[in-house]
Amino acid sequence: MRIASCYFRRSLIIAIGLVIVTLVALHVLRSEDPFASADDSNLEKLMRLSQLIKSSNNEQRYVRDGSPACKLPRLDISSPEIMQFIHEVPALQCSPEDWVKSDGPRLYIDEKAKSRHGEITCAINEILRIDDNNIELSPTQETTTDYVLRASDYAEVKCETETGKQWMSVLASVHDESDDDSIASDISWSKLPKRALPLNVLMFGFDSLSRQTFARKLPRSLRYLRRGLGGLVLEGYNIVGDGTPQALIPLLTGKIELELPETRKRMGDRANYVDVYPMIWRDYRAAGYRTGFMEDVAHIGTFTYRLKGFDRQPTDHYMRTYYLAASRYFSYFKNFCVGGVPRHSVMLNHIRAVFDRYKHQPKFVFGFHGELSHDSYNDIGAADDDLLGWLKGLKEAGHLNDTLLILMSDHGHRFAEIRNTLQGKQEERLPFFSFTFPAWFKQSHPQAYANFVWNTQRLTTPFDVHATLSHLLDFRGVKDGDLNDRGISLFDKIPIERTCADAFIEPHWCACLAWEEVSVERDAVKEASRYLVDFLNSYTDEHRDICAKLRLAEVLWAARLIPTKGILNFKKSQDKDGFVAELSAETPVTSELYQVKVRTSPGNGLFEASIAHRVEKNIFSTKVGVSFVFETNEAVLNYVFGFFFVLQITDISRINKYGSQARCVENSLFHLRKYCYCND
Repeated sequence: MRIASCYFRRSLIIAIGLVIVTLVALHVLRSEDPFASADDSNLEKLMRLSQLIKSSNNEQRYVRDGSPACKLPRLDISSPEIMQFIHEVPALQCSPEDWVKSDGPRLYIDEKAKSRHGEITCAINEILRIDDNNIELSPTQETTTDYVLRASDYAEVKCETETGKQWMSVLASVHDESDDDSIASDISWSKLPKRALPLNVLMFGFDSLSRQTFARKLPRSLRYLRRGLGGLVLEGYNIVGDGTPQALIPLLTGKIELELPETRKRMGDRANYVDVYPMIWRDYRAAGYRTGFMEDVAHIGTFTYRLKGFDRQPTDHYMRTYYLAASRYFSYFKNFCVGGVPRHSVMLNHIRAVFDRYKHQPKFVFGFHGELSHDSYNDIGAADDDLLGWLKGLKEAGHLNDTLLILMSDHGHRFAEIRNTLQGKQEERLPFFSFTFPAWFKQSHPQAYANFVWNTQRLTTPFDVHATLSHLLDFRGVKDGDLNDRGISLFDKIPIERTCADAFIEPHWCACLAWEEVSVERDAVKEASRYLVDFLNSYTDEHRDICAKLRLAEVLWAARLIPTKGILNFKKSQDKDGFVAELSAETPVTSELYQVKVRTSPGNGLFEASIAHRVEKNIFSTKVGVSFVFETNEAVLNYVFGFFFVLQITDISRINKYGSQARCVENSLFHLRKYCYCND
């Protein structure tokens, strides 16, 4: 009995000891992980996030020979990693054609419908907002001709012919405010602050489009934006958090959610309405602008899915009211249609109606469409022609003569299968973002425009966009940006020394590549250097009678750019709000960027180049003694001795003087001066 008792006590002590050891181990592990707890307070998360960002700065800042500290990945639009998920989708065929159409505040029965169906009687109910989750309908009004919207921009319309044929839809336009004298005095260019630029702001975005996806799925719109309108695309626009709220909140407020008052619904009585956020559209409204916020997919709204939503209507025109009513009928229409109109066109047309209605008054309108692209990589392609037509229509109507047009997205796609690829992770962090100015802006503000062009190649964030929108209302001139400022106006020049830490981007969201100096004896470095010299020779090949063939004399230095550990290890956000990262992924590196410096002979020319190396399956397994060259739109792709390299002439720098070495081409073939060693 005594033996059994001792055995029991010993077992109990061992069990208690194991529990204590386990608890201590868990505590240690938790203390080593700055984001181990998903239940920390917002203040604790903010402090840890700030410390994590601050501690990463020394690892990121690496500026060499005038190159930017943030070296952005050169992502292939035709990457096999991504193209496996791409397919074409047919254009939307919405029918039947609407019986009722709009012209400003007037809804009218279309003559085509009358000619087909005879006498038509329509019952119209305007849709009135109660709050962000509830609506009510105005008393029914019947008409056989037309109806003027007076209380709302939105209406349910149900029509019937004398033979009993029926049609219904939910329409969006702009209601009549001619009886409201305060509108004319409140909304006016004369109310603008003295230093404000006289520009409307029209911002429209699609959910989940990287810069590459926009080019893949909306090519005609992108071509017109760049060539027809002169749009500037931010090639280094980097997200600062996970999901749409963490993209739009910094853009609209200049702050992240953790820095703002509590608005999460699950916090119960502690949650404020989102009205407490200092939204940029408030500043524009105070400056005399008409304002609008249009967002679809009401069931997952940016400010209503996790957050408490708005108590008071946030802008003059607010499309959530429309979607609360219309979404109840979506199942009766063809896919992605409302009656005879594509649902994305409903939003585009509504924005256009606001601009038509207030053509001579200042406007700030933000439209954000998610239905086509939130859950699909491909469906957004169906909107290309409609988006193109909308852009052309805005230009033809003269709206872009006094408007800053911003086409954008919040982030790239976040589907698991795409997130599992390296390029998918990189694209998620680099969404599409563009600015288009009226033609006069470039002439009137040349330095501001020049800075904007410079900044298209720099690391930029939603904080910078917010600073830019604020700058428009107080255009105090331009300057060199300050690294101590989290948000730098894009009218100011962003320093090349800027890192993700400077821009307040956590390491696992940072798309900048990490420098790693490597041995010049590495096989890939040798082959990249040989390829560089071969490329230089190919550039002068047509003039071999006067330009000597260069030889590789020495590889002087080499470095490799690869994604940071943060992006490679990021798997997903593990908390409900997207602030706590799970860093357990082991994403394979499929592409690298080498930078090499070589000396060539004759002439001892010093050249430095960045060369993309595509690491593909079994690419290093076989040495191939020939070189195959494929011309592409962007570069020359070479397969050399088992290595894929991509190089453009603009990637090559001559870093010592060529002097008289190029005397034979300096007058007639000036583009060859850096690369030609004259034979004579």
